[in-house]
Amino acid sequence: MSGHVELVEELGRRFRAGDMDGAFQLFHPNFRIEQPESLPHGGWHDGPEGMKQMSASFARYWTRTITDPTLHGCQDAVVQITTQTWLSTQTGRSATVDVVELFSFADGLIREIRVFQQDTHLLLGTLS
Repeated sequence: MSGHVELVEELGRRFRAGDMDGAFQLFHPNFRIEQPESLPHGGWHDGPEGMKQMSASFARYWTRTITDPTLHGCQDAVVQITTQTWLSTQTGRSATVDVVELFSFADGLIREIRVFQQDTHLLLGTLS
């Protein structure tokens, strides 16, 4: 891959294709991801196992559709902005928010993802 933006694009392609093992190959050995603490799947999650546990926790509450990805390379970081619709698996209620993800890198791999949902209160409101 020629750059960080392309690496994040490839990560998205692999996730959309259901190639989890391939996606995890793009993560640095010390990979971690952070979600807002206010969400049921919030906090820091370390490595592929942490990502799997976070995803399983998310899936207990929601499914989601991700559209309109925009990526911006900023020296040693990439910012991805998407529009996401979260559908509660329990209530059937949904909410759409913009999500900003900040990617950092080490050794040519994705080292960290920090996720910022536009309105976590709106998302949590789908659960009740």
